[in-house]
Order: sequence, then C-alpha cells, then structure tokens
Amino acid sequence: MTIKCCIVDDEPLARAGIEGYVEQIPYLTHLGSFSSALDLLNELEELKPDLLFLDIQMPHLTGLDFVKSLNNPPKVIFTTAYDQYALEGFELDVVDYLMKPISFDRFLKAAEKTKTLFQGSQDSFFVKTDKRMEKVRYQDILFLESMQNYVILQLKETRLITHTTLKSVVDSLPSSFVQIHKQYVINKNHVSALEGNQVIISDNKLPVSRTYRDQALNAILNSR
Repeated sequence: MTIKCCIVDDEPLARAGIEGYVEQIPYLTHLGSFSSALDLLNELEELKPDLLFLDIQMPHLTGLDFVKSLNNPPKVIFTTAYDQYALEGFELDVVDYLMKPISFDRFLKAAEKTKTLFQGSQDSFFVKTDKRMEKVRYQDILFLESMQNYVILQLKETRLITHTTLKSVVDSLPSSFVQIHKQYVINKNHVSALEGNQVIISDNKLPVSRTYRDQALNAILNSR
C-alpha cells in the first residue's frame, strides 16, 4: 500500500521535520510541501493526495477552515502547537491531532492509524473486462500476470483479463501483494512453498527474478 501525502505548514522547520519523518515510513509517499493552504488548493486537483499533514494556525486560511471548505477532503492529520483546537478538529473526523514538537514515535502511531483506515476500506475493487465490470476481493487473487498492455488476475476459481499495465496497478494494491518479477505480482498469503527461484501458489510455479528476490523473500517469509 502507498499513501500519497502533502505537508502544509507556514513554518519551514516544521515542514522539514515532517518531511524527514515521511521519508522513514515506506508506505508514505511525499507529493509536495506547501507554506499555506491556499498554495495547496491550487494543486489539490492535480496531486490528489490521500492524506494531508495540515497545520492549523496559518495566515489567510486556517487548516480548520481549509478542511471545511472542501467537498471531499483527503484524510487529515492536524499538526499544531495549540491544543484548544483538538475538539473542533476531531469533529471534522480527522485521523489524528499531533501536538508540536512531534516525536517520531507519535508520528508513526498516526501514520499506522491512517494505514489501517485505508486497508479497512479497500477489501475489493472493480475490474473492467470485455463485457462488464467484475467485483474482485483482494483476498481472492492468487497473483497478477502482465501480458504487454493487459493484466491477468488469477483467482481461486477463474481468471480475469483487463486492459491495463501491471505498473499502473501495483501502487494501489494492499501490502499483502509483493512483486517478484517484472511480469508477476503475488498475494503472499497464498504462497504454499518456495523452491529455488520459484514461488509456488496452488498449482502454479512462478519465477522470482534477481531484481526483486531479496525484497520479495523477506516479505513472504516474514508473513508466515
């Protein structure tokens, strides 16, 4: 899973501190930092962040008013030096409220809370095939195979073919999925055995390439 985030704070040191924390958490991707909510507003539609680390007290437009102004806001973690806004922040259904100075362990706790929210809301998706849209549960996918401009989704009972590329779907997959080869992404929960440079899933033996070997084996073995 990848959570795309933006940082909004009028204090350069505060922005730099959060940027450093984000870099240490593998599932967070930093899209950009902004000194005001108005600056982000101009980029919001193009960037489409999943999460905002948002200061409250800023010139021209506060973080609270910014969130209230959005019809469909991203997930928000407020970062502030003032505790009097906590109640109003949580009434906006924000993920968390971090008091400055922010320690890394407290930041990590908020990030993990966000990750859990995203994982809980993404247990299935729709795949466009030639004739219709098919609803697929992530847990039912054994592996995905790339075939030029198509991706094969191998399920427990059948398989689906959709017109897309493996690269375009990898970042949207839950953390149970691991890339083992330029052509294959597997659901590590269905791995039954490892044999040399192959992963065995059901009756399928899939190659593990040198490029992905260390990362893939570590993810598989640590999940068993």
